[in-house]
Amino acid sequence: MFEWVIIFILLVSVFILFYFYARLRGQVESRATELFYEWKEKEEEKIREDAKKRSTSAIIGKVGEHLAPVIIFQKYGINPKDFRFIGTPVDFIAFKGLSEENLKEIYFIEVKSGESKMLTNKEKQIRDVVNSGKVKWLLIHLPSEIEELKVQ
Repeated sequence: MFEWVIIFILLVSVFILFYFYARLRGQVESRATELFYEWKEKEEEKIREDAKKRSTSAIIGKVGEHLAPVIIFQKYGINPKDFRFIGTPVDFIAFKGLSEENLKEIYFIEVKSGESKMLTNKEKQIRDVVNSGKVKWLLIHLPSEIEELKVQ
């Protein structure tokens, strides 16, 4: 009989422990879910703010690139008609004097609209090659080139 009482007490204890475990587990899961959604909201807000900043920077950059010829005209006297937008690897090539049929100089222009004034490696290479005078002129006459291909 004593064994049955102990078994009964143990069973009741197990059920009580299981009940408290289940209740505590539910509270922990509920709190974890609540914390997750709070974190998620904060992170989504950060992502939205970052996207706004990046979007604003991109728009300012594009507007800045379109305003650059006007700014450069005032500072260097290059007519905006003499600008050709390239985009990459440099933003513009300007042919100073070309619109007046009096070409004086050719400029390779990179516009930086953000905080950084640093050139990329490709931009540095282009700057160095231009500054060293390693610029060449090529005239490609397509009919002649096609004829040469036919002969080969």
